[in-house]
Amino acid sequence: MSTQIDVWNLSQKYSRHSIYLRGLYESLAIQLYNQYEPTRHHSNRVSRNFLNRLDDWLGCFDKESHKWAAFRSLEYLFFAGQSEFDELYRHVTENVIKRWLVDIANIDIFSRGYSRQLDQELTGCWLCPATDSLRINGFLHISGLTGKSPRPDWMSLAEFGSKEKIQKFVQKEKISSLVILEDFVGSGGQFVEALKFAASVFSGPILAVPLIVCAPGNTKILSAIKTHKLKNVRYEPGLIVSETCLIQKKPVQGQPKLFEELRSAMKVGYKKIARPMDGEEYGWKGTGSLVVLYSNCPNNTPPMYHASGIAWKPIFPRRARV
Repeated sequence: MSTQIDVWNLSQKYSRHSIYLRGLYESLAIQLYNQYEPTRHHSNRVSRNFLNRLDDWLGCFDKESHKWAAFRSLEYLFFAGQSEFDELYRHVTENVIKRWLVDIANIDIFSRGYSRQLDQELTGCWLCPATDSLRINGFLHISGLTGKSPRPDWMSLAEFGSKEKIQKFVQKEKISSLVILEDFVGSGGQFVEALKFAASVFSGPILAVPLIVCAPGNTKILSAIKTHKLKNVRYEPGLIVSETCLIQKKPVQGQPKLFEELRSAMKVGYKKIARPMDGEEYGWKGTGSLVVLYSNCPNNTPPMYHASGIAWKPIFPRRARV
């Protein structure tokens, strides 16, 4: 394992906590971190082994206090693996999408024809991703839903689509409802743009469902629905990452004390990466998300975790969307 961690394990100051965290991270590497797709391909520059990447990452810091803060911060990361997403798929299917369809169709769940009526509503439902980030086929496989096809993402439709053609398709296929899904929303900009375009094209009921949304994105979406009077939109996220779980420029009451030292480590990391980014050391738009997805690391997460530089080796190297 890491020379630095071995040193901590033998020290009076760090040993008890370091030994515990080492065991935790070794377990998480097996159960979760080894699922991280950007490191599963062969590369001479990036190790597939999480513990090797951890060693390299800690070695990028000069001060021991920054190394220790970075090492401890992994305990606060929310790594959403394949199983976590499978459960989110099931949750939003049973507790959000089907319940919403029952509400808008005014179906009596105690009637004998409940299942048949719900199936009929699902037949007219168009399930689409907000962006190409969400893997719609994976969602459909786990949820068991079908609905209408094709299922383009609404960001692409907003850029290249024709409103008239979309409306003709809706009429032809007798689409009665629209569900817009997204795997992760950080600051909310892309999701809001996709939602606004969808509402300008489709006049029927729309359900907006980000599986995971950070507090700033949640606020932005709610504000956009109110400001633009999107009365046909119901917004129901699967999971909201609260402000106390984000590390932003302004501290929030109830956050871990570790975040004070972690901010200093993040600033050092950002300087070493030596690439200007919107939001600087706090990630895109200053979101400060501590979320990593098995498919990729969002750029709303502080760059010290995912960005590469001449003097920087990230723990969860991010791949640009292709």
